[in-house]
This record gives sequence, C-alpha cells and structure tokens, in this order.
Amino acid sequence: MSASLTGYEWTLLRRDRRAWWALLALAALVLLAFAFDLAGVAAGNAAKNEAARAERARWLGQGEKDPHSAAHYSIFAFKPTPALAALDPGAEPFVGQTVWLEAHVQNDMLYRPQGDASPLQRAGLASPASLLIAFAPLVAFLLAFTAVAMDRERGTLRLALGAALRPRAIVAAKALAIWSALMLALLAPVVAASAVASAALGALNADLALRLALWAAAMALYLGVLTALGVSVSLLARSVRGALALLFGLWIALALALPRWASSAVEAAHPLPSSQQVKQQLQDEAPSFWTAEEAKKHRQALLAQYGAKDVGDMRVDARGAELDLSERHSHRVFDRVLGGFYDRVAAQDRAFAAWGWLSPAAAMQSLSPMLAGSDFGHHRRFIDAAEQYRRALVNRMNEDVMAHPLNGAQPRHTNDESLWAQVPQFQAPQPALAANWRNAAPALAGLFGWAALAAGLLALAARRLRP
Repeated sequence: MSASLTGYEWTLLRRDRRAWWALLALAALVLLAFAFDLAGVAAGNAAKNEAARAERARWLGQGEKDPHSAAHYSIFAFKPTPALAALDPGAEPFVGQTVWLEAHVQNDMLYRPQGDASPLQRAGLASPASLLIAFAPLVAFLLAFTAVAMDRERGTLRLALGAALRPRAIVAAKALAIWSALMLALLAPVVAASAVASAALGALNADLALRLALWAAAMALYLGVLTALGVSVSLLARSVRGALALLFGLWIALALALPRWASSAVEAAHPLPSSQQVKQQLQDEAPSFWTAEEAKKHRQALLAQYGAKDVGDMRVDARGAELDLSERHSHRVFDRVLGGFYDRVAAQDRAFAAWGWLSPAAAMQSLSPMLAGSDFGHHRRFIDAAEQYRRALVNRMNEDVMAHPLNGAQPRHTNDESLWAQVPQFQAPQPALAANWRNAAPALAGLFGWAALAAGLLALAARRLRP
C-alpha cells in the first residue's frame, strides 16, 4: 500500500509542470556548476604540479653558493586543490594557492582565485553546494505546496481520507515522493559525477570515498529536513494562500537571511585583526631580536654556550650560529602571532558552526566544506606543513654554515647540489577527515536537531489531518 501511494504521489508531482521544471532547472544548474568547478580544479592542479617540478629543478640547479644564500633563494610550495572542491570550494577561492619559503620570514600565501572570480562566483552562487543549500529549499517547498496544499484545495485529499486511508500513510507517501524526487534530480547525478571525475583524475581513494559518502548523506538529510518542513507547513496552514506565503517566507528566512545574520553575528563577536596589523606586528617583533643594541649580548650568550672566549675559539661558525639563533627566535614569534591569528579564524568557524541550530542551511554551510576538504581547517594544515618544511630547509642550510667555522675569514663557505638534494621535495599533506571534525561537529548536531524538529512537525501534521 505504501509503495503504491508513493508511486501515485510521484505521478501527481510530475503532472505539475511548474514545480517539476523548477526542479529540473536547478538540477541542470548544479551539474553545470560542478562541470565548471571541476575543470578549474583539474587545470589548477595540473599547473601546480608542473610548477612544483620546475621549482624542484630550479632548487637543485641553483649552482654553488653560500648555504644561507640558498635558504633565501629557496622555493615556492604549492597547495593542491582537493578534488571535492568541485562540489564545495569552501575557503579555497579566498585563500592563497602558493607560498614562498624563504629564510627569516613566514610569508603570506599568494594568488587567491576570488580575485579573478566572476560576479556570480563572488556572490557565492556558483558551486553545487551553494546552489543546493540556497535554492533546494525553494524547490522542495514548491513541490510540497503542489503535493499538499493544491491537493487539499482540489478536494482529492479529502477523498483519500474518506476512503479509509490512514493520515499517517498519506503524509508519509507525500513526503517520500518529494524527497525521492529531490534525491534523484539534485543529489544523485552530482554525486555520481563527482565519483567518476575523481577516479578519472586519479584522486579516488578510501578517504575521498568516505568524504563523498558523508557529504551525500549530510545533503540527503538536509533535503529530508526541507521536505518534512514543506509538507508540515502545507498541512498545518489554514489556506492555500497562507501555505504559499509561509513557505516562501520560510525559504527566505532559513536559506538566505538567517545564515547571513549568523555570519555577521560571529564576525561581531569574534573580530579579527586586519592583515596589515598582523604584518606590522611581525615586522616589529621578529627582526627586533637582532638589533645593534642586542647583538653584543647575544654574541656573549653564544660564546658562553660553546665555552669560547672569543669568536676564533668557537667550534662552529659564529655567523651561522647567529643566523640559527635569530631564525629560532623568529619561529617563536611566528607561532605566537600568526598561530594566534589562525586560532582566532578557527574560533570563528566553530562559532558559526554552533549557529547550525538557527537554520539547517547554516549548518550545511559549515558541514559541507569540511567534508569536501576545502574549509579553513584543511587550509591551515597546509600552512603548518609548509612552515615546518621551510624551517627544516633553513635550519639545514644554517647547520652547514655552522659546520664549517670560518669566523670572518674570506671567502665564505659554499656548497652545491650535494647539499641541496638533502632537502626532500615538499609534499603537501592530506589531512584525515577526523583531524578537522571538531570545527564542524556543532553543525552536525544542529542538522540532527533540525531533523528531529522536522520529523516532529510532520507527525503533528499527520495527527491533525482530518477529512
């Protein structure tokens, strides 16, 4: 009986061309957005891989020179874009794609794609996830209005109740028909396309498969929440016009207004310093360690450390030791200043995720990029890995200077490719899903809360349904 009822409701949905064409139009937009984003991800990663190979060759082929000069010569590190960023680019358009790894400085990342984005991309409406989060509620509510409110207006709902059909079965059939239509038209094609594209790009592995499955499950739950809300409101409203007005207002509030309000509230509650303020603090604190006033004191500390009376008695090169000491001081400054800044950005993300109880759309806006591997948490893993690589490279160069004590004699010690090759090629990390789960866990709790609320409203609407 339930299967036949669901099939009947599915047939009725297909007869309403307005809602059905709206569903198909959104499905087409989602697939087009995925194809466009996928092309960008594939082209960008291919260019980064080629540039990384060229950088490695340039580093190895730099010729004979002072090792500390080689630390300034250094290399660029490139951040690969995750394959699932074609579903949800998250923070990727707003953060840099490469960083210059040089001595003494932890540089900012360069080349933010948002700088070359189209107006539609700048509005945040050009990815499959953003289209689904923003416009799936509208389509779901239109389908619910068609399946319930218009059905009640025509009197067919009363006939069904008069035929001794249980209200709960009728409501469940309508909800299942709407949800299955959303799943088949909006979600299934883009998930299948993502799996095929990831395999074609050689990116499909266990971690990506898990991420894609969880992303699809979260989006399916989101569509289920929308379906239950749409059917409940349509049943509980006293008139067709009232149902339409409530559904339209609910779409504006849940999908458009409340997520933006939550974002503004988080920014006000957890403000960030400007990038210029952070850079100025770094310039004030990192180089100040080796000022002319401090140089003599630090030189005495080095002499004491190595048990020497003067520079000529040191068993390491004094210049290399001073460079190493200054470098390690700057590490502490970077960890405190930049690390503190990144902590505040992560706190903003967690605060926004906690607002998932306010709107299911807000919950999905936090959950989706984390599952896709494109949120700030994943970006910070790359920043930290690149910085650790930079420190290891610079420390290795300074160690070689220290190991050849000239202490002012000329010419300076030099080295060649035999030393450069000791620095391994940079490999960008692939953070596990669990490593960034903490930031989006509140959003998942909010989405489950909305699922419980929507299910409760649907049950209430079924109990109140009368012939």
